[in-house]
Amino acid sequence: MEVHAHSHTPRKKWTHYFWEFLMLFLAVFCGFLAENKREHIVEHKRAKVYAANLYEELKMDTASFRIIIDRNNDIIGKLDSFCLFGTEKERYSVTNGMLYYYSQFTTSVEFFASNNITIEQLKGSGNLRTMPDEIAQKISSYSKKLSTLENEYQLSRTEFEKIETLFFKIFDGYTTSRLLTGPNSSTIISRDSVFKLNLPLINDDLKLMKEFIGWLKFESSIYNSQNSNFHLPLKQTAIELIELLKKEYHLK
Repeated sequence: MEVHAHSHTPRKKWTHYFWEFLMLFLAVFCGFLAENKREHIVEHKRAKVYAANLYEELKMDTASFRIIIDRNNDIIGKLDSFCLFGTEKERYSVTNGMLYYYSQFTTSVEFFASNNITIEQLKGSGNLRTMPDEIAQKISSYSKKLSTLENEYQLSRTEFEKIETLFFKIFDGYTTSRLLTGPNSSTIISRDSVFKLNLPLINDDLKLMKEFIGWLKFESSIYNSQNSNFHLPLKQTAIELIELLKKEYHLK
C-alpha cells in the first residue's frame, strides 16, 4: 500500500498579520479622513452662503433700527408737545388745529420687523453648528433679543389700543385724515396752516383730555424704553455680528 506524506504549509508569522491589520486600518482611517475633510469643505461652503445671506439681512436690520429709533425720538417730542399744549392751552394760545396736528402722532404706531430669515434657517436646519463658536453665540444672542422685543411689542399693543380709543373719543378721524392729505387727497397741508385752524373736537371735556394726556405720557415712556432697552442694544449686537462675519468670511 502506497502512503502519501502530507505537504507541510509553513505558518505565517505574527508580524504578517500585524502588517495586514495595519494596512487595513490605515486604508479605513484614510478613507475616514478623506470623508471628514470632504464634509468639512461642504459645511464650510454652506456656512459661507449662510454668512453672506445673514450679512445682507443684518445690514437691512441696522438700517431699519436707525429709522425706527429716529422716528421714536421724533414722536416722543411730538407727544411731549401735545401734553404741554393740552394742559397749558390758554397760556400758549393753543388752537384745536394745533391739537389736531400733534394728535395724529399718538396713533402713528410702528414696530420693527427683522429680516431674520437666515437665522431661522440656521436654527431650523441645525446648521448653526457650522458657524464658529463666537459667531454662533452672537447669532443666538441676537435671536433671543429679537424674541424679547416681540414680547415687548405684544405687551405694548394693549396700551396703544387704549390710547387709540381715547383719541377717537376726542378727535374726528375724518378731519385728521383730511389734514394729512389735503383737500384733493394728494397734497399735505403745511403745519402752520393747520395751526391756524380752530377745528371742533368731538368731545372737549377737560377730564377726558386729562386722561388722554396721562396715557400719552405713558406712551412716550414706552417709546423711550423700547429705544434704550431694545432697539439700541439690538442694533449694536447686529453691528458686532456684521463685523464678525466680515472678518471670518471676508465679506464686503
